[in-house]
Amino acid sequence: MDEVSYARESLVAALRDRGISYLAPSDAVAREVFETHEQLICALLHHDDSRLRLAIIPLLLRHPGISASVPDLAASLDDVASLDLQTLYMAAVYLQRNWRSRLSIYLDNMTLLPDLFSHQMGLPPSDEQFGKTGLVELADAWQARSQYPFERLQAINNTFELFIGQLKLEKANPSNAPKM
Repeated sequence: MDEVSYARESLVAALRDRGISYLAPSDAVAREVFETHEQLICALLHHDDSRLRLAIIPLLLRHPGISASVPDLAASLDDVASLDLQTLYMAAVYLQRNWRSRLSIYLDNMTLLPDLFSHQMGLPPSDEQFGKTGLVELADAWQARSQYPFERLQAINNTFELFIGQLKLEKANPSNAPKM
């Protein structure tokens, strides 16, 4: 797929429209329209802001149906973007298994994301120790191939906690829930 750069505000607005509202600014307005989840994921993958790339994780948790198109999307990307998508996808899978009961409090009719890439990435299956082992190994592998020093496991867990905070706020005050 061709790499196109999008304004941060457009991506934040598109995420908010899909129920991911923990990113600021909350009054962001989209200048571009993302007709599909796949278009949005591609734009997020190629953005310089790591928080936007990490937002793919809660997007998948909130919309597990996206998983059906992930293998084809990964195959259409260059090797680096494909591996990043697979990594973020598997982070969502492992987090969902690890925090299944916590997520089920906030997400009605939660569908489990299928484990699409653990075998080909040389990672533990998603159900091993409720995803915890896989999450740690995934973060270690991501860290090892990165030129940037930030702690991947911490970044994944922080993203998850921001999303849980958003879900708690929505449950406590339904007027804060996104209109999807």
